[in-house]
Amino acid sequence: MADHGVTLTDLPADGERVDVSKFSKIISVAGAVGLITLVCSLAIILFGGDGELRKSFSYSWLFACYFFFTIASGGLFWVLLHNVSNSGWGVAIRRVMEHLSSMLPFVFVLFIPILILQDPREALYEWMKLLTEADEQNKDPEYLLKNKAPYLTLGFFLFRFFAYGVALSGMAWLMRKWSVGQDTTGDIRPTFWARRASAGFVPLFAICATFMAFDLLMGLDWVWFSTMWGVYIFAGSALSSMAVIILTVTFLRGKGYMNKVVSLEHYHIMGKFMFAFTVFWAYISFSQFFLYWYANITEETKFYILRNTEGWHYVSLFLVFGHFVIPFAFLLRQKAKKDMRQICGAACWVLLVHFIDIYWIIMPERGPSITEGASLMIPYGILLDILAFVAVGSCMLWIFLRSIGNYSIYPSRDPRLLESARLVN
Repeated sequence: MADHGVTLTDLPADGERVDVSKFSKIISVAGAVGLITLVCSLAIILFGGDGELRKSFSYSWLFACYFFFTIASGGLFWVLLHNVSNSGWGVAIRRVMEHLSSMLPFVFVLFIPILILQDPREALYEWMKLLTEADEQNKDPEYLLKNKAPYLTLGFFLFRFFAYGVALSGMAWLMRKWSVGQDTTGDIRPTFWARRASAGFVPLFAICATFMAFDLLMGLDWVWFSTMWGVYIFAGSALSSMAVIILTVTFLRGKGYMNKVVSLEHYHIMGKFMFAFTVFWAYISFSQFFLYWYANITEETKFYILRNTEGWHYVSLFLVFGHFVIPFAFLLRQKAKKDMRQICGAACWVLLVHFIDIYWIIMPERGPSITEGASLMIPYGILLDILAFVAVGSCMLWIFLRSIGNYSIYPSRDPRLLESARLVN
């Protein structure tokens, strides 16, 4: 690990650029697998003649895209938080956060097929189908849908999605532009620009992330609603993205990079953030459930009734222990947060339970049960889920590794880099 006595002479003036040729095999495999599975996925979305097949795969694709969206958007959140809080400790790993957030435009592109095509779109969002049928029959939609009509319209829905993509991708691009520009010029001003801009970007990020969760996830059941939904999704996003940051930094250190600027002290702080958002996720999750249980309003409780029947209740129980109890007990120990192997193990676990959490949110809307759903999701619904996840994941990995060597892996001329490298907490 890095010595706290690091000096400027120990740090290359131009930083460290990752030699992507070291990952050539991983990049080649990811590219080949991504291309094959992406072609198969698009073929199903575009030409899957069986209505049940296209319906099932639409849910699979939404799940895969939204899972990786939460990780990429979480990377943007950490960049904004770092800048707006004027953090010194995070300078050494900020470029990893920025690189993670730069995946946002590609994730938004992958969403497009299921949102612009009518059959997959209406398979996911029943309210669109109901509005179409009401329009064709020249009738008013049912009362509740009619009252939500100013918001639940196809044109406004697609406009909002476009706005989310532009806003979030634009913020990520601008933060990265200022950061890498400083590596060339050494100008201190981009640090202040990023700090000031982040103060306005944080609420914009909150609005975009919240309403995207409303539109793409809560919209799967247009009758159900939750005012806490955006915060719930955000908590999982921040937690899982920090886990990816930990694993990425560890991977790069294993290849010989960042050894002078990253120490166990950084792992300790990143572990504390994972611990904090584990508790935050549990707080939001319990608060939402408790309020609905106490009020016992049909429109609110239906979400949990569906997920506590027909096999899904096992997943619900697993999330209670897997998403909170286990990581809470593990990360509570200081030793675990200062041991690289243990913190990486915790990060892998966090990613696994986040994967299950997003699956638990989306898939019950596709089928009534885990077992029956697999047969109703004709043909072989679980295999379709795997195909979609592998396709999106391989494409993201391919882009991530190919572009990670474009700039120094840490901001080499940030005025607080040395402070970060000498971190003690």
